[in-house]
Formats: sequence, C-alpha cells, structure tokens
Amino acid sequence: MHATDVLRCTLIAAAACSSGYAKGTDACDPQLIAKAEAGYSCVAQAKAGPVSWRVEAVLPGSRTFRVVKDLNSGLYVSDDLGKHPYESTDKRNLCQSPAYANQRGNLTAVTWRLPSGYPRELNGKNGFPNRDSDFVVLEDDGLRQVVPGLVNKWFLSSSATGMSMAGHYGYDGEFGGLDGGCEGNGNVSLRCVGQ
Repeated sequence: MHATDVLRCTLIAAAACSSGYAKGTDACDPQLIAKAEAGYSCVAQAKAGPVSWRVEAVLPGSRTFRVVKDLNSGLYVSDDLGKHPYESTDKRNLCQSPAYANQRGNLTAVTWRLPSGYPRELNGKNGFPNRDSDFVVLEDDGLRQVVPGLVNKWFLSSSATGMSMAGHYGYDGEFGGLDGGCEGNGNVSLRCVGQ
C-alpha cells in the first residue's frame, strides 16, 4: 500500500471515529456481539441516525467478558458485574474494584464509574447537570441493539431520585426507560461506563 493510501485510510478512520459513524459495517445485533472478537464494529439504527459501536475487549475464560464502545459518545460499557445492592456498589466502588477487572476488559487506561441515569426531562433540574445522563445517551445511541444480556434486567445508576422511598434511578434493559426505586432488594445488575 502506498503511503498516500495509508494516510487516506487513517483520515477516513479518524473521521468515522469522530463522527460516531463508520460506513460499511454490519447492523448491530446482540447475538452477534456475544460472539464477536475485539475490533468488531457494527452500526445501530439510533433515534438520530446510525451510530457505530465497537467491541473493545474480549477476555475468554470460564465466562467470556466483552467491553463495547459507543463511538458517538465515546463511552465504554463494561460486561455485567452481576447483582449488587446500591449501598455495596457505592461504598465498595465496584466500578474501580480489581475484583471486576475482567468485566472491564482489563482496560487500564479507561476511567470507570457507575453510570448516571436520570430522565432527560430532569436535565438541569433537581441538582442534575444540564445534559443527558449516561443511560439516556447510550439508549439514544442504540445500547439495546448492541449489548447482549439486557432483557429482563434492571441496571443501577448513580442518580438518586431525591425521594427517600424511591432511592436511585435504574435503567430498564428490556424497554430502555429510567425509573425510580431501582434498588430491587439487591436484585439489580451492574454495568459500568468508562471514558
């Protein structure tokens, strides 16, 4: 390959990464992602148009762990860390815990955290930042078209509802909504996001 062609390919790849969309890739399907190798890319048909996602890490073992990246937002999504009560997740900082390094793909250059998850209508209200929460961004970019194992699960967020009985908002992996009172007696799953 000629040096000019290499430069052209590099510029095209950089444009795809910065725009969040790479042409010529497969449509996203959680069943395909569940078997994909690191580097596999696909396109989700999101609300605002196509969004590219990439499998960033695959760690085989007794259970294979996969980390995906939303190329539009730049957010990484960990594999499922299992079910945890919110108090344990918060106090033990499970998204940073070495015990869950495999679920985070051993990606040490990524800073992991519990995803924010307040509804869009609360942007700039009740102490929330005036921007979309992590789960809103990921849902808008097609998360449920990409990540396997979301159906019939709720996922913890770092966003408190402000109501003593309702606890924290949680992401509904089957329907994509955010609802208060997500603690679920410790029966709520955990995925981390990173940047």
